Amino acid sequence: MKKIAAWWNGLDSSMKALILIGLICIIGIILRWDYVWEGIKKGFNFYGGGSD
Repeated sequence: MKKIAAWWNGLDSSMKALILIGLICIIGIILRWDYVWEGIKKGFNFYGGGSD
């Protein structure tokens, strides 16, 4: 944990924000995967001309 804390404290504030936003997005995708997958399928159907 000390190594992680030292690494985190050595980062620039913009990098900290980027990492936090990325983690929040990944957690959101994992928690709502059914909606994400539905959107992906609809997108492919739109470009592929298929019907759903």
